[in-house]
Amino acid sequence: MPAPLLAVDLVRGDWQVRVLPALGGALASASWRGQPVLRPSAEEALQQGLVRRSACYPLLPFSNRIADATFSFEGRAYVLTANFDNEPHAIHGLGFQRPWQVRSSSAESVTMQLEHASPAAGEWPFALRATQVVTLEGDDLVLQLEVKNLDQRRAPCGLGWHPFFPLISAAQPTQLQTHWQAMLLNGPDKLPCGSVPPPDTRHLDTLTIDNCFTDWSGQAILTGPHHRITLTASTALRCAVLFRPSGQPFYAFEPVSHPNNALHGIAPAMHILDPGQRLAGEMRLSLSAVPSSDPRSAA
Repeated sequence: MPAPLLAVDLVRGDWQVRVLPALGGALASASWRGQPVLRPSAEEALQQGLVRRSACYPLLPFSNRIADATFSFEGRAYVLTANFDNEPHAIHGLGFQRPWQVRSSSAESVTMQLEHASPAAGEWPFALRATQVVTLEGDDLVLQLEVKNLDQRRAPCGLGWHPFFPLISAAQPTQLQTHWQAMLLNGPDKLPCGSVPPPDTRHLDTLTIDNCFTDWSGQAILTGPHHRITLTASTALRCAVLFRPSGQPFYAFEPVSHPNNALHGIAPAMHILDPGQRLAGEMRLSLSAVPSSDPRSAA
């Protein structure tokens, strides 16, 4: 049998969070008052290294797809390794595919670091250092991510997170409240091909969607039968991806710094870091009880 993954368990008040630094700096679980806030991870999937089945993982130095795993930047062409199922694209960067090193930890916080110093063929071509901090603060779960450009060249950079949230049942619906200006349409290749006004995304249990939204307000309220989550993102996280596959008991709400396929001209563009410059972002999940007047609180 494979050796158990080293976990860092954080506990404060009503929160219990399990972090797996060696598995892409991912979260295996997060619960508040005994109820799952993030989709619990199956132990078998974690032991098999299936980080995409974890509760949440970091996205860096880009999120979502880069078309055909190729891009050009400042006059030079780069080829990446396609790393997503049977698609020809590169997706979600390198952070979730590498082990992170624990730099410090306590009962309420853990700081992890990942260094990408000597890129090989097919890897992200720019050297970087990433730092991720997971902290419990009262009724808040706070994730912070910083990427520093260690390269001698300017480099495009993006970051974000891919948190999964459980859907309890159609009889106990989950609702989304947020504000964004536009939704990017996807073509048959799953890449943006246009922009439209956002559709009604309030009722997550009946929704099927996998799209990026631009000009996002930076806040979303996710109300389920057991608790309400106020997700707040820092200003660097200008976009959000909403993913709810048909018939599945979960959805993902991903705060990110740029849209899908940004390196092929989809606006807003990725951040550009000079040598030594940093890009930082924060995602905060603030938990509260569902008011007793809400019929979902009777569950």
